[in-house]
Amino acid sequence: MRFRVQKLVRDRLPAMMRAEGLRVFERKLDEAAFLAALKEKLVEEAGEVRTASTVAELLEELADVAEVVSALREACGFSAEELEARRLAKRAARGGFEGRIFNAAVEADDASPAAAYYLARPDQYPPE
Repeated sequence: MRFRVQKLVRDRLPAMMRAEGLRVFERKLDEAAFLAALKEKLVEEAGEVRTASTVAELLEELADVAEVVSALREACGFSAEELEARRLAKRAARGGFEGRIFNAAVEADDASPAAAYYLARPDQYPPE
């Protein structure tokens, strides 16, 4: 029986799968396809973080997210130092998450730039 996978996998997985008797059909991605696949992989791994139910499982899934972020950073030519500097700059400007602040909604005047921003993203910010 053949199963569709259609996703980026870690480098050693095809050999590990073959050692288990599976037939694996893989190909090497070009730069553009690799970047797109990494972005999809990040979404996949973030979803697995979301569904982790134990501390051990959460740690495993966060490690996977970190690996994908590292690969994406390298593929884009960013150094770890550049990424960390950008993270710290955003943290200095906007803060972190220590305050555990949850924003339930915002109201904006119809003609404001903020209203245009939210209206342009109805899936992310549906009007109430």
